[in-house]
Amino acid sequence: MEWTKKLDSFWFGLLGGILFPLIMFAGYWLFFHHQIDFPRRFVRYLMIGQLLSNVIKICCLGNLAVFYFGLHYKIDRFNKGVVVSIVFYILLILYISYYHEPELG
Repeated sequence: MEWTKKLDSFWFGLLGGILFPLIMFAGYWLFFHHQIDFPRRFVRYLMIGQLLSNVIKICCLGNLAVFYFGLHYKIDRFNKGVVVSIVFYILLILYISYYHEPELG
């Protein structure tokens, strides 16, 4: 399994953990809201409806598949990068939730 040794890098895991939710976000747009221009109007539409953080949360669930891929092939440094990307997305969700989607009170 020489390809797993090549893939066992923190930076590959970080890149995979950041890109996979972005691909899922584009897939969400393509499947559900393809009539809205991507990304500017689509993100604005989600922010007006206070749905942006929820959609990002759903897209980040895809990182579980990336993480379990790393667990299955026992590439631990790859998984460390995925975990750091998850922390990045948690901070992004917190920022959006508290500063761009305030409760209607």
